[in-house]
Amino acid sequence: MKYKSEENFKAANLLITNNMYAASIHCSYYSCFQLSKYLLKALYDIDYATQESESSGKDSHYYVINEISNKIDPISHIAYIDYNSFIAKLKKLRKKADYSVEAILEEEAVKAYQWADKVMTILNTKH
Repeated sequence: MKYKSEENFKAANLLITNNMYAASIHCSYYSCFQLSKYLLKALYDIDYATQESESSGKDSHYYVINEISNKIDPISHIAYIDYNSFIAKLKKLRKKADYSVEAILEEEAVKAYQWADKVMTILNTKH
């Protein structure tokens, strides 16, 4: 899962470079989500099967995002706030990129990549 996260982050940058903005946003978001899943398993012993079973329902990503943010909070409340803010913005933009008929602008793709970079920094340093 960690490798997939890294691959998606690199792909997001390549997609921006090649003017494929909607796809880049998808990759930016999933790089963060996959790293969150990986850390829950690697550091907190919440295996992928448990994550999947706990994630069934309307918002299948809520469990993972909520669990990892709750793990960050005792370490750094500011990082907790930042993680939740950036991941929410990424998720909203990813839904627009994946499901809306609206065009995705270069500025949105670049912003999503920057947010993903911040989320990944939080995830990699606050555990």
